[in-house]
This record gives sequence, structure tokens and C-alpha cells, in this order.
Amino acid sequence: MKYLRCDTCGHPNPMKSEYLTFCDACGKKLPLAFAEWRKLHPMVSFEEYIREVGFSPKNIPETFTGRLKKSIRPASRRKVIWFLAVFAVLIAVTGTLFGKKAVYTLMYPRVPASYLYRNWQHVTIGRQALEINTPVKLWIHDQPLDPEDAKVTEYAKTYKNEDGSGIQITVNMHSFQPNVANTLEEAIAAAHINLQLRETAADINCKAVPVLISGIQGMLEEGNYLYRGSIKLSFCNLVMTKERHRWQIFISYRDDDPVGHQVAQRILKSVKIK
Repeated sequence: MKYLRCDTCGHPNPMKSEYLTFCDACGKKLPLAFAEWRKLHPMVSFEEYIREVGFSPKNIPETFTGRLKKSIRPASRRKVIWFLAVFAVLIAVTGTLFGKKAVYTLMYPRVPASYLYRNWQHVTIGRQALEINTPVKLWIHDQPLDPEDAKVTEYAKTYKNEDGSGIQITVNMHSFQPNVANTLEEAIAAAHINLQLRETAADINCKAVPVLISGIQGMLEEGNYLYRGSIKLSFCNLVMTKERHRWQIFISYRDDDPVGHQVAQRILKSVKIK
């Protein structure tokens, strides 16, 4: 391989193609490019041009990095290593303190305003069918039940949307074994435990109001909490019970997101039990 040296920065450019015109390092036009050379030597081939103009690897000037390494004395090298080590520690500490918040902020962007105007999906899900309208698709997201819960549960189903949409919608449906207590108070308490364990929530603040959905008694909680000690989220928690059956719709979004609030309210108003 031969090279064409740039007169501007001295960078050696490999002569791989007859179309080599600009320096790979500085972008300046190279002297004696093949097109220019051929104007002066019409009968010369590219191979002959390389032999005449190019220079061999042994003549490639030492790189800046190589010269820098030679110029740094051993004592200076140790100082550089110490500086880089301290710098890496500072970066790690900064990432620990501020990285979590940045990560969870990315996970919970604000809800796009377009959600208010797009066509929403109307779906009916579950054995004890629940109807709901959402701006995003809900997917089956079943999780293994705890051994104690599995003993008393006849049917369980969970639906969720994918992360990254700015709003998280979870629909839980359970049917319990006969003679198992299934009061509204127990359903709300179970929802709180799941929130604290699975969402790692702290500083939960909410207010609760009784609701009636399709003739079924329920409770709607609305408030906010601190998610994994990093970002404050607003939430709506709608819980309904009838005989052996329990339904829960949990919605969360950023606490500073007014569009998220409007979308959540519209979802809740669409809920019906068939």
C-alpha cells in the first residue's frame, strides 16, 4: 500500500481508489490527486500514478499520539494515570447520584399530546369481561402468583402496555375460590402492598372516593408517589369487587404531566364491566 501525503496537515492517505481527492484527516483537497495528475499525463494508468506519486509506509510520519507518548516522562505518566483514575471515580459517583433520575425520566417521558386526538382502541378482555378504551395496545403480562395466593385463586389475568409511552396502564383481574373473602377493603389493601413491593414506591399520597361502575361498587384512589427514590409519579387506582371477582386498573404517569392526567381520566371514564 502506498500513501498520498496531505500538504495541509501531513496526514498519509491510503491510495485505495483513483477517486481519492480530499484528506481523510482535515478534509482539504489533496495535491496531485489522480484526476489532476491525469490532465498532465493522459496516458498514465492508476497503477503508474501510484508508483510515481505515492510513498511507502516506512516514510509515514510519526503520529501525534506516538510523539506524545515519547514526550511524557515516566513521572508524568504516573501523574496522568492518577488523574484518569480520580476522574473515573468522580464520573462513577456522579452517575450514582444523578444517573438513576435521568434513567427513570427517560422511562417516563411526558405523554404525547397526540394521544388526545388519535383513534383509541376499544377492547374487551378477561373471563369476567372488562371493557376499556386506551391510546396504546394492552398486552398479556401474566406473572406467577405467590404460593399462598395461588391456593385461593381460580383465575388471574394481567394486561399492560409497553414501556416508553409516558403512561403505564395495568389491568388485573382475579376470580377467587368459593368461600374466599373478597371485600373491597381487602382488594385496596392488596393493591397498596403490590404498589410498594413491585413499584418500590415511597411517600404515597392519595385520596379515595367511592364509585359505581356498571352497577358494581368500587373505589378510585388518585395521588402521587416517589418512584425508586428518583421521580415523582401520579397514579389512579380503580378497584372493583363483585362476589368472587376482582378488577383493578392502575395508571401511572409523570406528576408534572397535564396531558397524562387528561389521558388517565379518559381511560377511567371508558371502563365498563359486562
